[in-house]
Amino acid sequence: MMRVPLSVLVVLLTGCSGLWTRPVDPPNPPLKVVVAPVILEAAITKSSQIHSFDEAPSPEIEPTLLAQLHDEIQVRAQWFLTDALARQEGFLVVPFDETRRLLADFGPPGTPLTEEQSRELLQQTGADVVISAHILDYGVVRWQYWVTGLVVHSTIGLTILGVATAWNPVAIGAYFVYELPDVAIWSGGAYTFGWAFRPVRIEVEAFQLKPCSGLIWTEQEAVVKVPGKILSEYPPEDQKRKEVQLEANLNRAMTEIAETAGRKLRQQPCTKDGTPEQIDGSSMLRILDLLY
Repeated sequence: MMRVPLSVLVVLLTGCSGLWTRPVDPPNPPLKVVVAPVILEAAITKSSQIHSFDEAPSPEIEPTLLAQLHDEIQVRAQWFLTDALARQEGFLVVPFDETRRLLADFGPPGTPLTEEQSRELLQQTGADVVISAHILDYGVVRWQYWVTGLVVHSTIGLTILGVATAWNPVAIGAYFVYELPDVAIWSGGAYTFGWAFRPVRIEVEAFQLKPCSGLIWTEQEAVVKVPGKILSEYPPEDQKRKEVQLEANLNRAMTEIAETAGRKLRQQPCTKDGTPEQIDGSSMLRILDLLY
């Protein structure tokens, strides 16, 4: 299958976003929304991947520590999404504490809701839509994405240098040495010269109960670089910490998801087969998934 460079897709899709985005009226009457547990699905095998330590945790406490960090991220993510949705005009969001209290009867914390449980949660809260989220990447980028970006970036730089130096072997060799740190930057998890790369990728789903029940919307959002403006809001000694950088991008991703929901998410009419119509959730990430 033909491969399309990541950078080309970014330029094309970002450039068109201004054409696709237009002001829309908020839901009227307001849409009542409840946020289900957020599930961390990213492959995290060590606590040091997502948290900075002065000393590495001992093997004895590592499993307990990793599980604790895992749970904290899920709770924080659910709060971020709840808070971000509550700021959207036309949404009435079930308060975080109330949702957590109700979810305690649905199973252990961090357990994804079944379709039947989603219906029950909607009935108990009187909400129109339940939104669930999955954290697919947290701290690293899927290899398909970063390899494509690195190759395109390096090829362009190498071509420019080669033409300028008549392909001088010393210059070319120096360029490859210079490019080695970019592997860490493009794959994520790097912090260099005040630039933090802590990728977070989120997928959300929206389920409605009425007028017909079913999934109505799926969307993905990803952020990689932590803006310096956001990092500057933290104390200088915290700005280099992995958990701080990841939390900042987690919050950003949830905010962007909520803003997209504000433009797109509405109760959907029923199709002839009794299922709800689907809201377009196309994104660059989904196009990349199809290409690889």
